[in-house]
Amino acid sequence: MHTEILIAVVCLLGQITQTPAPSQTISESVEVRYARAQMQLAEANLNRVEQSNKRLARSVPSSVVGEYQHDVQVAQTRLKQATAGRVASEFQVWLQRAEAERRTAETTWKNATAANGSVPGTFEPLDIERFRLRAEVARLQFERGQTLVDSGREAQLQWEIDMLDNQVQRLKQESDQSTPFIGFPSWRW
Repeated sequence: MHTEILIAVVCLLGQITQTPAPSQTISESVEVRYARAQMQLAEANLNRVEQSNKRLARSVPSSVVGEYQHDVQVAQTRLKQATAGRVASEFQVWLQRAEAERRTAETTWKNATAANGSVPGTFEPLDIERFRLRAEVARLQFERGQTLVDSGREAQLQWEIDMLDNQVQRLKQESDQSTPFIGFPSWRW
């Protein structure tokens, strides 16, 4: 009796693994499937920070939630473009990211300045200046991108590389600040 059930399950599993995916998935291009997966990941990441805030109010700052919300918007735009077959407008997605970075940097600078106005010494003057400069760099990065809308792809790609480099530098600075000092400089490792 057990052998017959086992054989039936194995046959059933064989049929399941051989059943092709729905035709919609097969007919979609890799670009559309990739854009859809990116959108789903962005939505899941946003849900994660929203759940954290539901469990413990303001555990994730509103500026960070805003960044995740913007990631969802960018992913939705990418999916719409891929679905419509407009992969050529990829540069617009980069411009959206640049504008989001500009807004985030400006908000961070203004919030830090306001916090110091309410409670002096909340942020060091040097950090306020760094936030201001980061906002200025992000604004200029966005402006540079806007000037390249009608340029050749090579100039656009160079700007995208510059933008990625700025993001890497920002992440490195944030990582260095969040790494605790343990008797040796963390920036050496």
